This record gives sequence, C-alpha cells and structure tokens, in this order.
Amino acid sequence: MNKKSNFKVFALFLLITTILAGCNSLSKMVKHKDRIKYEVTPKVLETNGGIIEFSIKGIIPENYFNKKAAVLFMPALTYEDNYVLLSPLTLQGENVVGDGIVINSKTGGTFSYKGSIEYDSEMIVSELVVDPIAYIVKDKVKIDSKREEIKQKSKFAEFGEIKIADGVIYTSERIMNNENIMLAKDAYEKETLISESATMYFAVNRYNLNWNLPLNKENKTKNNFVSLDDFLRKGWKIKDITIDAYASPEGEERFNEGLSENRGKTVFNLFEKRVKKLAKEKDSKVCAKYIKNDVALKMNALGEDWNGFLKSVANSDLKEKRTIINVINSSNQLKREQEIRNMINIYPEFEKEILPPLRRAKIIVTCFEPKRTDEEISTLSTTYPDSLAINELLYSATLTDNLKTKLKIYKSAISIYPKCWRAYNNAAAIDIKLGNLDEATGYLNKAKKIKSNNGLIENNLGVVACKNGEYTLAEKHFNDAKKLGENENYNLGILSITKGDYDKALSLFSKEKCDYNLALAQLLAGENEKAEKTLNCAPKCGETYYLMAIAGARTKNTEIMYKYLIKAFEAKPALKKRAKTDREFLEFENVNEFKKIVE
Repeated sequence: MNKKSNFKVFALFLLITTILAGCNSLSKMVKHKDRIKYEVTPKVLETNGGIIEFSIKGIIPENYFNKKAAVLFMPALTYEDNYVLLSPLTLQGENVVGDGIVINSKTGGTFSYKGSIEYDSEMIVSELVVDPIAYIVKDKVKIDSKREEIKQKSKFAEFGEIKIADGVIYTSERIMNNENIMLAKDAYEKETLISESATMYFAVNRYNLNWNLPLNKENKTKNNFVSLDDFLRKGWKIKDITIDAYASPEGEERFNEGLSENRGKTVFNLFEKRVKKLAKEKDSKVCAKYIKNDVALKMNALGEDWNGFLKSVANSDLKEKRTIINVINSSNQLKREQEIRNMINIYPEFEKEILPPLRRAKIIVTCFEPKRTDEEISTLSTTYPDSLAINELLYSATLTDNLKTKLKIYKSAISIYPKCWRAYNNAAAIDIKLGNLDEATGYLNKAKKIKSNNGLIENNLGVVACKNGEYTLAEKHFNDAKKLGENENYNLGILSITKGDYDKALSLFSKEKCDYNLALAQLLAGENEKAEKTLNCAPKCGETYYLMAIAGARTKNTEIMYKYLIKAFEAKPALKKRAKTDREFLEFENVNEFKKIVE
C-alpha cells in the first residue's frame, strides 16, 4: 500500500472515530439525563387571569455537557390528545459559536426559562414536559436550527419526553356569576296622600264668618270650598285635618294670638256644617261622625303673619318698599306694630291690598288615596293586566318569586305600555337570570332607545357581556354605568378576578361581607384565614363548600378539606367528578381517605 493510500485510510479512520466519539458523547448525555435537575415555579401550574405563567430553572451537573454540542430545549404543555409548544431555548458547549446559553463541560451551569400559555378548560389535567434534542454543531447545522433540520443534517440524540410539572390549578376560574343585575323601581306607592284646601278671610279684628268680604266672594267664585266639597264626596279615608289661622300684624300681639285661634275655630265649624250637609246627600260616601270623632285635627293659631306681610310688601308696587322693610326689620315687636299702624295712614295700599289677605284661616284635608290590595294586584297582573296602571303592574312583579311569572308580567307591561323603558329593562333582568341572554340583549337595546344614558341599562348590558365572556365590553358598560351614578364596585371586582388582579378585586369588594367572590379573591391573594372566615358566613351551597375544601387543602388542614368535600358532594354530586382531577388536591390523590371520598 503506498503512502497516498495509507493517508486516505488514516483520514477515514479519524473521521469515523470523531463521529463515533461525538455520537458516544451525545448518547452519554442522554443516558445520564436524570442528572439534569428542573425547578418549576409554581410547582403545580396555575392559571390567573386566563394565563398560565411559570418559570423553569435548569441545573446542569459537572462533567456532563459536550463542549462541541448543543441542546435544543423545548417545553410543552400536554393534555389529552393535545399539546401547546412553547418557544425553544438553546444550550451550547463552550466550543460552540452561537447565541445559546453556554454550559461549561467541566463545571456545568444553570439556565432559566419563563413561559406563559393561554388557559383552556381542557388543560385541567395536564403536564409540563420538555423534549430536548442534543446535536453536534457543524457548518450545515447552525445554533438556531429547527428540530427537523437538526435531525436531517446533524448527528443527534433525543432525550425523550421528560415531565417536569403538573397542571393546571384553575381555582381562579371558579367565579360565581352573580353579578349585580339592576331592576328599575316600580315607583308604586302603597300609601299615597292627597290633599285639598280652602281658605276663609276675615275683617280686621274679627273672627265671624262673612261671605260678603271681597276676598271671600272672590274665593267663592273660584269654587274654593266647592273644590273641597267635591274632594270629600269621594269618601276617601281622611288622614288628618290641619287648620292654619293668622292675623295681620298691626294689632297687639296677645290679642292677635287669640284672634287667630278664634278664626281657626270658625273655619272648623264651617267645615263641620258642610260635612254634615254632604253626609245627607243621596248615596253619600261621607260619614260625618267619623270625621268628628276619628280624624286627627291640627289647629295651629299662628298669630301675626310677619313673613306674609314682608313678602307682600316686597312683591308690591310701593316705591318705598325697601325702606318699609328695613324699618320693620330693625324695630322690636311693639315698635313694629306701631310702625305698621302709622304706615296705614300713609299708604292706602296697606289696607286695600297688603293686610286683608293676611287675615285668614286655611283648612287642609289630607286623605289616603284608595289602593288595591296586594292580592288584587297580583291576581289582575296575570288575568287582566291592562286594568292596572304601569306602576301597579311593575309592582305586581315584586309580589312573586317565580321568575317565569315575573317575566310574563314584564312582557305584559311592554305590550300595554310600549314606551316604558323600565318594563324592557326589568324583562331583560329576568331573562338574564333565566339564562336567556339573546332575549335580554334585545330588550335592553329597546330600553336604551327609549332612555339613553341610563345606568341601570348600561349595567345590565355589562352583565350580559360578562356572562358571554366578553369582559372588555362588560368593563366598558360597567364604567359607563358608574359615570351615570350606579355603584359598580361589585361587578368591576368580579372583572378584576378575571384579570388576575386580586388586590384590586379586594379593594372593590371592601364593603362586601360573607360573599363567595370576596372569599375567592382572598384565597387567590393568599389570604387563606380571611377566606375561611368569609366562607363560614357566606350562603351555603355546593360551590361554597368546595371552596372551603380548597382552603383546607392549601393550608394542609385535611380535617377541613375532607369535611367540606363531603358536604360539597352532598349539595352538588357533580363536584365529586371535578375533585378527582382537581390539581388543588394533587398531593392527596393517592391517599386512601381522599380516594374513598371521591370514588
């Protein structure tokens, strides 16, 4: 064999040896892959605000990494038959040129990785895995090559899939969709008071009845007492009768007090006579005895009407009215009375226009407007709804707890009173509770056309959006409702949970007590003890018990955990299936007592 042939054989030998050495080195890395340690935070993946965030710290041991090799490190979340691949990370030996993280072949090293995945409900039972591939870096295979390119163009060795964490805790998704739904007030008054009045005028220093006085003649023409008579003929139950009697202020104070009292008595006597006359009319509904014996009478002898006098002067055409008012206001009681007597001689308008209207007694009769009983209103609302006024019809819906009956009533209100935005809004509110979100949206849009810029309507549109998972739109509606004066703290607090902003949720829930969503925010914020106290007084249901069990699991209180898991399953059997795979209970899944409870 000549020298040339010997050189070729030697070169081939070196090539084979290098390749075999590289392959053996890669195989060695794969064989000892368990020496690589992975620290994942959190230890069990968890979704917050719809995002699963985690970090990985990898620890490469000494004398492990091939100085001429690279490792394509590819995390993935696997669940059922699906997976989510994350961005790759490359590690490289110290002799490799590239932008990867350098791991020294002798001393080893560490690397860090941060990842985030959008949460999907199918991920509740999943695993975070890595599937590294080691390869020799050559000209044809660069440091940033993809996996398939590496396998085609380079010597490589696959580590196989390695599980590094479990997932996914989804407690933040357990929001109770009990957003505040707002009903428009029915504005129905169970007790409506209606009043009618009449006024009698008197001559100076007199309290006898005199229909010939100009002011009394004028009032008679205006049917002052006639209107009161017609009011009494209705026969409504009288709540009270008030008589306010006055004197003009030019007389002596004590005399005027007695004078005003006697004027009040005169008007009451006149009233009694008229009532007796009304009671004798054919088919009269007036009971004279009832009025005399059972009705509260408020007799107010108010004496001199100084306020009325000053007001009359101020509204008069007197040129010196400011001077007159100043004189009166600056004088004591006795001097004021004398000043007015002096002015009567100077200003004839006093006796013609200003003082006569002050010598009076006014009677005010206040009655209860007759109302249907709640039973009558309730019956008519579903039989003859058109016989009810709109406020009665809206009120009738509050007399039943049956949502379908409520909706029927509100639909009747819409049909009979199509321009009433409250009827549309309230029908929408009930449809939301029934889960008829499309119908609710239709009603709310109609309500908004009738009554724009209304906080109740905006709020309820926000609730619909929230239940449809349209959180950005929901937040806009809630904020619009807030600008219009509605308290949106609770609803915005729920949205804060969906964003993973638990501190803000707690701030918005600050006035809440014994509320499930408050407890959920406390638990997610790490305030376990507060969450337990809140849940202890919250309304009990399967979901409340289940959250109490989670609180027990997080604090390693198995007694609490088992106790409330059993209660949760009793209240809502479907929760048992959920608990079997809930990663909140991952460390207990092989404990016999837990297995027995969830079987």
